[in-house]
Amino acid sequence: MKFFGTDGIRGKADNFPFDDNTVSLIGYVLAQTLDKNGKGILIGRDTRQSGKRILQALTKGINAAGIKVTDLGILPTPAVAYLLKNNDYQAGIVISASHNPYTDNGIKFFSSKGTKLPDDTEAELEKNLVKYIEEKKVLKTDLEIKNISSSESENLVKQYEDFLVSLLPENSLKDKTIAIDCANGASYKIAPKVLKRLKANVVVINANPDGKNINLNCGALHPEAVAEVVKENKCFCGFAFDGDADRVICIDEKGTVRDGDYFLGVVSKYLKDTGKLNNNTLVITVMANLGLVKFAEAEKINLVVSKVGDRYVYEDLIKHNAVLGGEQSGHIIFRNLLDTGDGQISALQMLNILTKENKNFSSLCGKINKYPQILINEKVAQKIPLGKLPETSKVIKNIEEKLGTDGRVLVRYSGTENLLRVMLEGQNKEEIKFFAQEIVKTAKEEITAMYNV
Repeated sequence: MKFFGTDGIRGKADNFPFDDNTVSLIGYVLAQTLDKNGKGILIGRDTRQSGKRILQALTKGINAAGIKVTDLGILPTPAVAYLLKNNDYQAGIVISASHNPYTDNGIKFFSSKGTKLPDDTEAELEKNLVKYIEEKKVLKTDLEIKNISSSESENLVKQYEDFLVSLLPENSLKDKTIAIDCANGASYKIAPKVLKRLKANVVVINANPDGKNINLNCGALHPEAVAEVVKENKCFCGFAFDGDADRVICIDEKGTVRDGDYFLGVVSKYLKDTGKLNNNTLVITVMANLGLVKFAEAEKINLVVSKVGDRYVYEDLIKHNAVLGGEQSGHIIFRNLLDTGDGQISALQMLNILTKENKNFSSLCGKINKYPQILINEKVAQKIPLGKLPETSKVIKNIEEKLGTDGRVLVRYSGTENLLRVMLEGQNKEEIKFFAQEIVKTAKEEITAMYNV
């Protein structure tokens, strides 16, 4: 029985472990495990229809352990991290499944300092939760839910909003038209408000959540929607957030989608040129495009390559005393501002660069030449370690030799599903597509044969 994945607990909202009693036990175990200093636990959520029910169940469990809850309402994940870092609370929870469909949900955990919980704390939570489940523990149902006053919650939300506005000079976006796609998610109120306070003309799409339309053909997973809006309205640029607004995909003034690789290239060069790229180091993940790697080498920017996942990016930022890192998916960490990814911080930092450089977004991306990339996610019977698949390993090695320094092969399993992820980059798209399919075919046949023995 394993609950914690790469970012808290996630699964189908109507299934175990998101039934009411298990969720209450999760809140109870968290509150029991924490240091009792502070004013209680902050909880924010995105717009999924299951969010309110999970909030109530969590609150019941937390209250049962003698801890109060501050219900922040619908708010981006990184807002909770920011408020923890700048106020006196014991921990934070975000009820969100990020970019997943509304049928899923998740519980993300933050320490009192606004960072993800360390592995040893998660292990302790997991151990205690399993114990209570095996004991079939049921919490009392007549406990009074003790949320802090709405006025205090409003003050906290305003604190985060003011922080975002402070990142750019007053009126710096005057006369600039900016398009944003809020993914019918957690940013639907605050993102337009922040940009309007900075005097931008804002064109907003997908900001009418109904509990079921979060991430539905919109947001960071479908940036082409806001790209069309940028072109139609001749916007300065555009941004597409995901459901909990911890990441963003950018759109240049021509309506071209610019993912996290372009973002990291543009920002790292700007920070290096202005003497703000600490240790001249950029943290990327193994999924970063080879074009970004070549760009960084040409600009003499040191690269640290992390495992996939923002917690690993953050760990390497700390280890190498760097200030900028992120993922192709648009999850970017500005460690001098916050210890987790924040789509709105990222958007505002890019707007700051564009206004100060007085250049078009497309021109700043001009020297970043991304390589064609093929990614195949294939269901497999079992996640057999790749080192124990001799035929697959042989095929991978042969393809790596054929691609040489002008290509790259990455084969790994999903951390949460029985999925084999095969990613190839190279100069010839048809060639790498053929190679990727060859790896998938060989691996699937070999895994099936071993699984059925």
